Amino acid sequence: MAMKSVLMKIALVGILISASVMARANDEGSTVCCEDGERFVIENTLETSQAVPKESADLIIVELNRFRLTLYRNGEVFKRYPVAVGAPKTPSPVGEWKVIHKGGKWGGGFGDRWIGINVPWGIYGIHGTDKPGSIGSRSSHGCIRMYNRQVKELYSLIKVGTPVHIIGPLPKVALRKEYRRNHTGKDVVKIQFAMRAAGFDQGAADGRFGPAMEEAVKRMEKYYGLPMDGILGLDEQYILGLR
Repeated sequence: MAMKSVLMKIALVGILISASVMARANDEGSTVCCEDGERFVIENTLETSQAVPKESADLIIVELNRFRLTLYRNGEVFKRYPVAVGAPKTPSPVGEWKVIHKGGKWGGGFGDRWIGINVPWGIYGIHGTDKPGSIGSRSSHGCIRMYNRQVKELYSLIKVGTPVHIIGPLPKVALRKEYRRNHTGKDVVKIQFAMRAAGFDQGAADGRFGPAMEEAVKRMEKYYGLPMDGILGLDEQYILGLR
């Protein structure tokens, strides 16, 4: 499938992924190369452009400090697996993501299965590894590594649209003076968590300043008597305790 076609389909369902994280087309099919340097084939490109459901009975939680991935189904623990997570210099992305595509290995030497998540600043996901000794350590370039036999099982259990919450310490980031719609980044995730703690939840902490976050900012501005422009500036950051 041509890249242009893939981009058009994804745009139609409103999945916001930067161009750098899009699947690359070639004669073998659409592929993705993750932060760990491993390349996977997207086995079913229709899954990539599938509309994300509003609700899911499943939830994946990755606890970085425990090196553990838990699949919850209908609020109950369904499966639990040990994992490897990002190294200190290349940490796994803390936040609240969703599965956007699934695929298999590109060739020999790589881990099995790819479960991609919608992080806006890189190509991150859950995948198998040819280095099983790394499980239980901080050793990846940010992806979540699993034993191959276990990632195959997880792959068969979950669908595109499944929420993936990665829990751990937020990275130290420099804050901009002003945030407005369409801004993205690790710093936006930090602000989203701060807004939730202050009672102005905008939904998933996914690093995207979208319409829902803009409305949450306006609610906060109204509450504190600030101009309701939906722009999160220095005053709002002081209110949130970020300055």
